[in-house]
Amino acid sequence: MVVQDIRAADAEDLRWLRTGWLRHVRERTSTYSVVTAAIALLFAALGAFELFEKDLTLFEQVLSIGILGICLALVVMVALFGVELARWTGIALVVAHAVVSAYYLGFSDERQNAIAALQELPLMAMYFSWFYGARIARLGELAILAFVGGAIVYGPYTTAVEGTNALLGPVNLFGAALFTWLCLEAGLFVRHRIRLESHTDELTGALNRRGFVAKSGMEFRRAARHDRPVSIAVLDLDKFKSVNDGAGHAAGDFVLRSLSAQWMSLSRSSDIVGRLGGDEFAMLLPETDAEEARLLMHRLREFATHPWSWGVAQMKPGDTVDTALVRADQAMYDDKRNDADPLL
Repeated sequence: MVVQDIRAADAEDLRWLRTGWLRHVRERTSTYSVVTAAIALLFAALGAFELFEKDLTLFEQVLSIGILGICLALVVMVALFGVELARWTGIALVVAHAVVSAYYLGFSDERQNAIAALQELPLMAMYFSWFYGARIARLGELAILAFVGGAIVYGPYTTAVEGTNALLGPVNLFGAALFTWLCLEAGLFVRHRIRLESHTDELTGALNRRGFVAKSGMEFRRAARHDRPVSIAVLDLDKFKSVNDGAGHAAGDFVLRSLSAQWMSLSRSSDIVGRLGGDEFAMLLPETDAEEARLLMHRLREFATHPWSWGVAQMKPGDTVDTALVRADQAMYDDKRNDADPLL
């Protein structure tokens, strides 16, 4: 009940997300596209404000107009036409921001724009980490900090002029870089936690259907690239309804937890267990052909604390996770029929 209260309160705090126009946009395109368009809208507004400054050079005027035009185009594509932006769009946005920041911090005398560029780096770091993951975000942000930092060091704002202190000293630069990196790590942490919770079955600790399909899809693509075998097994508990009806749902939950723990502990570290729903589970078996997968199922069933049936399907050319699951599911029902009828 406490969890429900927290969720209700959070939903109430975020009710602005359910406004008609925003809900309509979110239904037509991806969250990634909406967030990217929102950041583009921010940069468009900043570009528009810069045009009212009186001491801009011709290059800076052209730059501001270009930022305004490109960013508004992205916003219109997403907000009005529901376009789903390509993944490279965000990378281009991050790189373009780094280049513009390096210019204002290293080659321009526009102090307000220079400080604004420095303040925007943590925002771009969080965006980078959220949508592109640890490997790309860390390497990319390290390159950006080195690039922008080099521009700052050799630019006009680290040099004292006419007896005044420099606008950006070593402490400022170190603090800005550290805060930007902390924002990057915070984004990675939140991304990991949300993906972990959204891909994990709360009762058993196995992957849920979404997580299992996502993980299996990655493994299928890897196996296809390297021409390696991969199999999927579907496991379904026998007479599970009688456990719930006779001993209660707590006993049924105990059976589900104990069996999934057995499968995860007795299988190989590379094998993945997922709960597809109810009392139906699946196992992803990399580097395993159908015959090896059947031998593994036989070994696992020897230790079963509750009877279960299984079916195996090895990935074929052109297979998807769903088509492999359908074939494994059919093999599992064949196994159930064979157990039910000794003549088969």
